[in-house]
Amino acid sequence: MAYDSSLPAGGPGNFSVPKTGEVEGVEIAFINVDYINDVSGENTDPRASANTGALELARQAIQQRCNILGEGPLKNSDTTQVFMVRADALDTISGTTTLASLQTDLRALDALTPDKVTADISGTNVAEKTLSDTSESVS
Repeated sequence: MAYDSSLPAGGPGNFSVPKTGEVEGVEIAFINVDYINDVSGENTDPRASANTGALELARQAIQQRCNILGEGPLKNSDTTQVFMVRADALDTISGTTTLASLQTDLRALDALTPDKVTADISGTNVAEKTLSDTSESVS
């Protein structure tokens, strides 16, 4: 396709998700992470000596349990973020679901020693959203 100067670079035509709820042959799900508090300042590398690494630590915690296929920006006054993951990685049947485990993991990041998180994320909530408008949430 030739470059068209009338369209913005990286415009909506360059990114699409099939309406079937599948990406490259796998079913997808969306995990909504509500940190409760503003985490926009938590953007440093947690390996650095800074104590504002909540966003990267959250990403790593989610990646430990399921493949992240995409990541949305912070929304709702910088308190929520959505991750697109493989739906087959989410255990919704056992007593300890993936969502419940993720919520526990993300809340535990608040108590790391040495402290790597300045914002209070001890009340973080995790919920699943799918393209079919059904949702399951963990309290």
